[in-house]
Amino acid sequence: MKLNSPSFSIVIPVYKSSKSLERIARQVIELQEQENHQFELIFVNDSPFYPETCRTLQALKKQYNNIKVISLRKNEGQHLALLAGMKHAGGDYIITMDDDLQHPVREIPKLIRAIRENKNVKAVFAIPAEQQKKHHIIRRIGSFISNKIDVYFLHKPSNLVKSSFRIFTRKVGRAMVHNYNAMPSFSCLLINTSSNIINIEVEHDARAYGRSNYTLTKLISLTLNQTLHYSSLPLQIMGVVGFGGFLFSVFYIAVVIIRYFVHGIPITGWASIVTLICFFGGLILLSLGIIGEYLIRIIKEQQKPNLDDLIDEIL
Repeated sequence: MKLNSPSFSIVIPVYKSSKSLERIARQVIELQEQENHQFELIFVNDSPFYPETCRTLQALKKQYNNIKVISLRKNEGQHLALLAGMKHAGGDYIITMDDDLQHPVREIPKLIRAIRENKNVKAVFAIPAEQQKKHHIIRRIGSFISNKIDVYFLHKPSNLVKSSFRIFTRKVGRAMVHNYNAMPSFSCLLINTSSNIINIEVEHDARAYGRSNYTLTKLISLTLNQTLHYSSLPLQIMGVVGFGGFLFSVFYIAVVIIRYFVHGIPITGWASIVTLICFFGGLILLSLGIIGEYLIRIIKEQQKPNLDDLIDEIL
């Protein structure tokens, strides 16, 4: 049966995956029959030069009528892939999930009920139950630090946990596509677009194939990018530190002058001079570095691509 106006669009960025895609498609069809919902399944191929993924997606497109395949020109990253898929989604609600089967299709009805039963809720993040959180200690520490940065720098509600398994309204999705910029965190863009977001707990399965492409280095880079892109607080902090350094230097100069006239100063002072030069020189360099980061992001914002320009083919 061909679906002309699906109620729910499931957008899945695909990166070098093939084995899991058939299972996802089959499970969505089964869920559609069980729940009597209409689902549109949008696979966004973010690895267009990976032949096995391309062959699998083409076969699925021929097999199922409710599947749409969007192939990007090159690897653009998960966030732009999601936005490209959302721009071509026709559902009243948009669901995003990963392609590795960690987000069970069987849990989608929980997201649907959560957003429909809460009238003021515009988005829902699905998080694993507490007993299923089995990340490595370093990953947990990184997530804790990232969460604190989101709270203090990006004004994320402290009790809200971000997740790549989520549902939101079509209106919110359209606002995100309209307001996207070249270096966003998708979750932060969603948080900034809608303030009515809640968490629900769902089951998470073990990764069926491969391993996560998000290394610790990539997570640190993502946190840094979203902090500098969405918040001016680091620049404000540097302004306060710079002003404090100026006041300290004035105070120190006053102390030196008073000591010179009262006690006299021998021709030494080499250590204090070098210390001051290094301290304020480093402070200036750090300030210039942060200003430079902002300037880079301003330039990239002016050069942000049109989402349609990222797409090579839509099947």
